[in-house]
Amino acid sequence: MKHRNGIIILFIIMATFGCKPDPLEYARPDNLAGTIYQQLESMGNFTYYLQALDQTAYKEPLIKGGSWTVFAPTDEAFEAYMAAEGISTIESISPEKILDIVEYSIVIDGWNTTTLTYFPSRFYLGQSFRRRTQYQIPNREVDIDTLQHIMNWDDLEPGKYIVDASLGRFKTTNYFLDSYLENYGVETTDYDFMFTGETFSSGDMKVFGAHVTEQNIVAENGIIYAIDKVFEPKRNMYDNLTSPEYGDKYSMFRRILERFSTLRLMGDEVNDDTGELETIYQLRFSTGIENDFLPFNPFDENYATNIDGTLAQAWGLLVPTNDALQSYLDGDSILGEFYNSYDDMPLDVLGKFVSPFFFNDYYNICPSSFGQSYDTSLGLVDFKEEDIVDKKFCSNGFFVGVNTVYTNNSFGTIMGPLLLDSNYSIMLQAVQDLRIDTALQSNAVRFSILGVRNDQFVDIADPNSATRRITVRTDLDSYDPTDVSVIYMDVEGDPVGANNRTYPDPDATSPSAADIAYVRNTIADIVLNQIIDEDIDFNANNYFQARSGEFIYASAGNLAQGGGDIQDMEAAQVENIQVTDNGNFYEMSAIIDMPLNFTYGTLVENTANFSSFVEVLESADALITIIGSNDKLINFLNLQRTFTLFAPNNTAVAQAISDGVIVDPSTVNGLDDLDRAIAKRDLLNFAKKHFIQQALPTDGKITGTFPSMYFSKIVDFAPVYDQFSVVNTTSSISITNEETGDTVTTGGMTNLLSKRIIIHETNNYIK
Repeated sequence: MKHRNGIIILFIIMATFGCKPDPLEYARPDNLAGTIYQQLESMGNFTYYLQALDQTAYKEPLIKGGSWTVFAPTDEAFEAYMAAEGISTIESISPEKILDIVEYSIVIDGWNTTTLTYFPSRFYLGQSFRRRTQYQIPNREVDIDTLQHIMNWDDLEPGKYIVDASLGRFKTTNYFLDSYLENYGVETTDYDFMFTGETFSSGDMKVFGAHVTEQNIVAENGIIYAIDKVFEPKRNMYDNLTSPEYGDKYSMFRRILERFSTLRLMGDEVNDDTGELETIYQLRFSTGIENDFLPFNPFDENYATNIDGTLAQAWGLLVPTNDALQSYLDGDSILGEFYNSYDDMPLDVLGKFVSPFFFNDYYNICPSSFGQSYDTSLGLVDFKEEDIVDKKFCSNGFFVGVNTVYTNNSFGTIMGPLLLDSNYSIMLQAVQDLRIDTALQSNAVRFSILGVRNDQFVDIADPNSATRRITVRTDLDSYDPTDVSVIYMDVEGDPVGANNRTYPDPDATSPSAADIAYVRNTIADIVLNQIIDEDIDFNANNYFQARSGEFIYASAGNLAQGGGDIQDMEAAQVENIQVTDNGNFYEMSAIIDMPLNFTYGTLVENTANFSSFVEVLESADALITIIGSNDKLINFLNLQRTFTLFAPNNTAVAQAISDGVIVDPSTVNGLDDLDRAIAKRDLLNFAKKHFIQQALPTDGKITGTFPSMYFSKIVDFAPVYDQFSVVNTTSSISITNEETGDTVTTGGMTNLLSKRIIIHETNNYIK
């Protein structure tokens, strides 16, 4: 132990006194580059920039340490800037402007020409061309009277508001390098187009429209780039709408954009200059998943698709002049037929209208993309160079003023009448809730819509009930056909009388979410019965399947009937046809009613033909009672799907009994337990064989092989259903069991439309 302790003490002495470094060996090398400030001093061509730094708090950090990238204007750049400003000395530049210039020239961390094109959190050459500077837009004072068109203006008190104009973000600078241009296919001619008078050659580096005269100047605490222009902070695309150089040229488009904005309270913060506490607001635009009126926020410095906050790209924005916007509305345009001003348009219409002006990437509106410029909705925009009146690369994208209005197919398709005519606002809301509005704008498919006006939602059968009938309330004092955020609906015929009321409660302080959901889902189901994914031939006297799964019978050149209409011996008449690019929109005299009864109720109404089959279903315990109704459900069918019942008539059921396939259903209850169970099984299987898992009207169109609901074996835990081949004509349907070859053909009544199931009478039973 003594020896070991001695050795330890010896090592401690050696470590303390024997290994002291030689100060000359570890002295700072004489040839080491100085800090950024020292490098700028030694280079001798940044006198003005150094004088600017001296007036700010950035001098010390650039002298002492940290990690920075500086885009430093040369003395020649400052002299050109001062000459353009009409001043001769840097002292004539205001301290506020000096600070702006300095902050906009400095980026945190040292980036060379390779790492500048990396994402800050990834390492892919040529991916990025933007970095955040140290400049942040100062707060502004806004008089609310200048924003009477924003969405929440009515909720704001009159007066002036302090607005955080930066949205809490630092403004970006943008640079162009070979690796970035090559990675995104941006042509050097695109750069020359964006920055008039500038050219990009191989090996160049540009910062906006400035040339980098020296690259990758290494300092102890970062990288310096010498540039031949002085930059004040660039405007973003939203602020550029009111640039003094344009006068009032783009004020209408700015007002259109601001209609999608709200002034949002952000909280209190201390004013650094006055020390006083101020209430701060932000102007927020309706973008994103929940409020997607605008494809992106032209006010924001960030590129929206980069969820992790990295800066990769910049947007493109085409901006029509006031004259172009007014000429479009006054001319022969579809919007001009419905609206006198852009202020009159509902936001969903206005959002569709502005869509062709927004582009995911700035280079989408550069010469290399002319003729193939696709907006954020992937619509082809007929953008041409001769349309351009102004262009400017802003801090967050490329702003191009144009003297024309570009349109998309939103209003020319079958969605047009729904979007533009407020009489169809309830139907429009349902289509949007169902998220099928984009599909209905496709020119790849033909559609037919049987239009339902707001005032036609009266005394309609609830598609999901055997007893309820609904009426949309358009007579309430609060009713506004352009505002369907809450739709009120009267319900009658509920088996529980207390539920016969208006949904949601008009007198409630806050509408019930469950009531709102019930109303919207019910209306959506009804609207689906008015939309057909093909052209309707009203002279065909034939059946057409709606998106609800139910069928509509079109006849006599202008009549349409749903299952409920046929049962009531009524028909809706075509009053007017709007021909669109992808189908016809029919203005109808009435709504097309779905079938009123479930299958059991329909069979009972035709008891003279089907009383025996009804008895089969009852004796097989295949029915579910509906409270408050005489109708019943069939327990082995999922009515989220559609089926066909080839219903054996009384003669056919009698033949099945005679052949020993089933027992007489009236005798089942008199059997002993075992025989009763066997009889019920056979009756249930007999019933299942007559239900085909496909809706088959006699339309002469739907053919093929389809399964029944009967199966005799299970393979790999899945039932193997009997398969039937179908021959379909406009007068009859024949189905053949593919295993036995037995065929049954419809006879007697056909096309009885019950909820989700078409019924055809057969004189023979299916084997």
